[in-house]
Amino acid sequence: MTGSATSPRILVPGHPAIAEGDCQVVAEAGANHNNDVQAAIDMAVSAARAGAWAIKFQLYKAESLTVPDSPKYWQDSIGTRSQFEAFKLSDHLDYDQWGPVADACRDLGIVFFATPFDLDAVDALENLGVPIYKLASADITHKPLIEAIAETGKPLMMSTGASSIDEIARAVGWSGLGPDRLVILACTLTYPTPDPDGHFARITTLRRQFEPYLIGSSDHTVGPEGGWIASALGAVLIEKHFTITPDAGEVPDHAMSVTQDQLAVLVDAAHRGAILRGRESVELIPSELPARQLARRSIVSSRPIAKGETIVGSSIDFRRPGTGIAPYEVDAVVGRKAAIDIPPNSTIEWDWIE
Repeated sequence: MTGSATSPRILVPGHPAIAEGDCQVVAEAGANHNNDVQAAIDMAVSAARAGAWAIKFQLYKAESLTVPDSPKYWQDSIGTRSQFEAFKLSDHLDYDQWGPVADACRDLGIVFFATPFDLDAVDALENLGVPIYKLASADITHKPLIEAIAETGKPLMMSTGASSIDEIARAVGWSGLGPDRLVILACTLTYPTPDPDGHFARITTLRRQFEPYLIGSSDHTVGPEGGWIASALGAVLIEKHFTITPDAGEVPDHAMSVTQDQLAVLVDAAHRGAILRGRESVELIPSELPARQLARRSIVSSRPIAKGETIVGSSIDFRRPGTGIAPYEVDAVVGRKAAIDIPPNSTIEWDWIE
């Protein structure tokens, strides 16, 4: 997919834009609220204090998500035997209970949104007035869900863990969303992701393959360091699992989630990394001009050179500043005669030689 070189923006009214040149942080709260509305609000407060742009939750019911005996695709020490048992532990909040959390986020100035895992969740999130949606990696083949989200007219963040380029392109097509409404997230669908499987370089591939769509990162590696890498590679956002109760049980995500302090480090890394990335073009930067002129070298006299004397290699040297004749012009200087008396340690000028 190709397009113009413009920088499309996804705007959430009252909040910073998701755009080229910056990297926003989404605190992925998931189900780390442990089925408690007040805990979810406390998580929003903590994420806002850390400087996150948004906090995201997950709306699902085990019955609509998995059959009873579906094997788990992750390792944990909680003791559940199936996906159904695992998700049943964290699906106690009804969809109509999220209103106070959404209200608290609005008061805090942090974006509230969620990943819906069924069509009822989409309806519930519409009633809550979410400004944006997230599609889980595992639902990239769930055409009805993608179409339902797209029909809301809201922007969508589409995660792509365990997907091929063709599968991503197909899902983008199903959404019908243009680059002003869709961010594609590079992701490894392994919980947690070992460093060798991080493959943040896929951000570069997705930027090239899906231009002009903006690309972000859904990071399942351990720790906040992914913020530096994602932002430096041009990701416009990084989503990171987040907790305020890292030692809590029942939900395995706590163990791979960052705390408030780590989230603050991630926020700083994401924003500074985006600044450090800068432009891809190789060209003179205005702040480099003094160094260009003064740190480079010129041809200088290493001893007095009398007027009319032929300049030889032993009578010159190459020293700073670079305001005179550049060293690569040495062959045009050696062998010519001095037009004036040249003092020692002087930067030679063209009109000083015949």
